[in-house]
Amino acid sequence: MMRWVMLRVAVAICSLLTAPAMAEPTLLAAASTSGAVDAAISQSGIAAVTSYGASGGLARQIEQGAPADLFISANPKWMAYLTDAGLVQEDAVLELMSNALVLIGPKGAAPIAPAELPAALGGENFVMADPESAPVGAYGRASLQALGVWEGIQDGFVPVRNTLATLTAVSTEEAAYGLVYSSDTALDDGVTIVARLPKDSHPPIRYLIAPVAQGEDAVGAKTLTAYLMSPEGQDVLADYGFVTGPEGM
Repeated sequence: MMRWVMLRVAVAICSLLTAPAMAEPTLLAAASTSGAVDAAISQSGIAAVTSYGASGGLARQIEQGAPADLFISANPKWMAYLTDAGLVQEDAVLELMSNALVLIGPKGAAPIAPAELPAALGGENFVMADPESAPVGAYGRASLQALGVWEGIQDGFVPVRNTLATLTAVSTEEAAYGLVYSSDTALDDGVTIVARLPKDSHPPIRYLIAPVAQGEDAVGAKTLTAYLMSPEGQDVLADYGFVTGPEGM
């Protein structure tokens, strides 16, 4: 009897040692979502691997075969890019949340009107994520053009990789002003919102989420998506300044 018990224990241990490790979904997401998504994942208890960056850059990485189970884009353009490439199914794309645009200055900076931005720069730098690759930059350029100030800031405009780089440049006073999403300001207490840009000055800001066809953990991607879309997940995203629910869609 003892030998039989010992054999069963040995078989059980062997099974544990040889069993494949639990997969963790890999999420590639817009840099502007990092704080909120990290918090939501932490609260959900779901183990996941995350990588953040400009939506355009991430979409191209996915196209080139980068490991990804789930993608969050800050611009429908880049989700459509992957849909056209056959890497995302159109009917699997969901609207996760929305956002707003703000101008920021270093901590304690005085409020300005958006029209005053060229004069307020006074020859100093203005930073924003590159409009050619980052959705916040594309939205920002559209807004500043609509407000009639885009041409007036060109001499001082320095495109950067993403909103995180914008926050750093402004908080360290390497730039006088910058443009980011409203939710980004929660990531750096060294910046101050100096102006909010009108919602009708730019296309609607829509964050889309979808599983990636080449992913290896479809179940994990589905589970994480379900949590982020749930009332609990949406509450966490809203706590970080995103617009969720009917108002955000």
